This record gives sequence, structure tokens and C-alpha cells, in this order.
Amino acid sequence: MRQKHSAEAQLGLPEYRGHSLVEKVAFALLVLFVLSALAGLFGDGPLSQAVVDDGKLRVEYQRFCRRHAPQSLDITFPTQPGADSVELTLNGDYLRRVQITEIFPQPLESSHQQTGKLRFTTDGSGQAMTVRLHLEAQHAGVFEVHLTAALPGKPAEVHFKQIVYP
Repeated sequence: MRQKHSAEAQLGLPEYRGHSLVEKVAFALLVLFVLSALAGLFGDGPLSQAVVDDGKLRVEYQRFCRRHAPQSLDITFPTQPGADSVELTLNGDYLRRVQITEIFPQPLESSHQQTGKLRFTTDGSGQAMTVRLHLEAQHAGVFEVHLTAALPGKPAEVHFKQIVYP
């Protein structure tokens, strides 16, 4: 019931009857979107951090990232006692879609034909080694990454996907 002396009545506005179902659903979707963004669904955050491990080869990476934004791959693998080098191989399709800005430690040699090969020197102690690749995605889309480490015995291999937003 509308009162004659209410502010709405004096201004000729319709009486307020509460939020409609559409407004409530839109507000819930907005809250869900903001919480997802804070959690890392669209970039850096806990939902974005991922690890793939095959028992020998471990890679820490961002599942979701943005084009031209810096990101890193941390690759950890065992080395063989007495070995002086180890080789990592990345699939060429992935390397064509990203730009590597820095590699730490510096590789002994690198090549980029059909695949990208990086050879690193080891100290021969048999301790685990970690290689960090700093890179930037040059294109948006879903990237499939295949990484192989030439380890003693059977080579270690991991596969994972990254989603790159524009």
C-alpha cells in the first residue's frame, strides 16, 4: 500500500517491491565471477598454480595465464651420479607459441628444430636439479606441453595443458 506522504509518492516514483529474480541471479553470478578471479581462474592465484609429476620429472606451472604476461616453468629432475650433462626436450608447437625470456641456469647448448632441446651441465653429485624457464605466451588459446628429460634408464616425460587468455 502506497502512502501519500512517502518520498516515492511525492516524486511520482513506483513503489519499491524488492529485487526481482533476474537481479538476484545476476548479483550471484557477479559474486561468483569476482571470487573466481580472486582465486586465480583468470590468471595468478591458487586455482592457477599446478604441478605435474611422473615420479622422476616434476613441473610447476600456471594452468591459466594471460598473453604477454610473464610466467615460469620450474622443472625438477634427478641427475645421475658422475653424469656431466642432462637434456630437456620441449615440443616445437609450444615453443612457437611462447617466447622464452630467461633460462636459469644457463644451458650448455640449445637448439630449436622440430623440438626444443636444452642441454644443462650437472655437478655429477646425483642431486636433484631445478631449471626455471621464464616465458611469455605470444598467442591466446589452449597450449599442450610435452616435456621430456633424458634421464638414465627410461626417459621421464610429462604432458600438461595451459589456457592462455587474450
